[in-house]
Amino acid sequence: MYRTTLFLNCIFYLSISLSSCNDPSNTTVPNGFKRTNEYAIHLDEYTSPVEEYTQYLPSWKGHQAMAFHVRKKGEIKIYGLEDGSLLETLSYSQEGPDSYRGIYDFHIYNEDSIFLNKRYLYQTYLVDSKFNKSATYQFLDPEIKLDPISGIAQSDNSFLPVFNHNRIFQKTGNTIYLTGSPDKNSDFPEYFDADCMIVSVDLPSGKVSRLIGYPDRMKGKGWGTMHDGLFADFDTKREQFILSYASDKHLYITDNQLNKMKKFLATPEKFSDIKPLPASYRNNETAYFEFYNKQYVFGSVLYDSFRNVYYRVALEPDPNGIDMYLRDPLYKPRNMVVMAFDSSFEKIAEMRLEQTAAGTYLDRCFVNEKGLNIAYVDLTNEDILYYKTFSLE
Repeated sequence: MYRTTLFLNCIFYLSISLSSCNDPSNTTVPNGFKRTNEYAIHLDEYTSPVEEYTQYLPSWKGHQAMAFHVRKKGEIKIYGLEDGSLLETLSYSQEGPDSYRGIYDFHIYNEDSIFLNKRYLYQTYLVDSKFNKSATYQFLDPEIKLDPISGIAQSDNSFLPVFNHNRIFQKTGNTIYLTGSPDKNSDFPEYFDADCMIVSVDLPSGKVSRLIGYPDRMKGKGWGTMHDGLFADFDTKREQFILSYASDKHLYITDNQLNKMKKFLATPEKFSDIKPLPASYRNNETAYFEFYNKQYVFGSVLYDSFRNVYYRVALEPDPNGIDMYLRDPLYKPRNMVVMAFDSSFEKIAEMRLEQTAAGTYLDRCFVNEKGLNIAYVDLTNEDILYYKTFSLE
């Protein structure tokens, strides 16, 4: 069941990326934000504008770049931001004894340290740019066995390692921090007892430590696949994490060991509280999705070290939304709200990006010296992926 749940999560968090807008005339900026720049990535024939596994690279051989994992090709493609050209393709084998078949997430720390995540086998590899393996990190306790047919862990306390465009991967010294996805069904309260929403790995020893779970308000209830996510970023100046739960109106600040320190309200102007999933809706798909479509969902959180502010993304309710099982990620996306908070955790800006038929903003964001950059797909030309830059007024 957990793999069905995670599959739906993948569809959903692809779709949580999807709130649309077109040009500045269709972008409502009631206070604080202005659009100041854009980047255009000229995608090759194999790279989709909605690739799920992407990463902003502040420096790749002297260039700011975007990396995309094209799973069907076994390639990580690196495009320069300034001119949008393909700088390099890193190819790995998917067949044979030294293959890396089944890789999902990736994280490039530098040219000689790339982490590849074989999440469904509970393994992460450390390789160089030629894919020579130097370490394997195991996330499944040795005493837990896999079902020989399904490959599912025979345990109610296991989790999958997950990191992608808005799921954290943070390396600090000899420790990495990443998200865990419990091997349970998030329609049920037991899922939210998990203590593995962020875990750490000591790189020299491979020791995995569970660091944090859900807030107390979420425990004892089932919130469902659409509202079980945790997004996080790292404040490099204060050496603290900032956490955004998909169904929680607060942002949480923790120290660098994930001990909770404080929380603050971080909601859009027209926000209405998110409610847990009624038990009677678990086996009623129509009721399940109608319930979900009437509620907000929170997405990415980002720390901006250039301006010392935090950004949070929210997706507005859409009562006319569609069945998530059938969702085309660029079809009928929700409107997006982006908020900014200062170092005192006061909201200083909020903008609403309205849906249009011409193009779609994605909740795939990065911060650089120019501002907050939000991915945008022009539906008349999907060979170019744009990043629209917004700065604070």
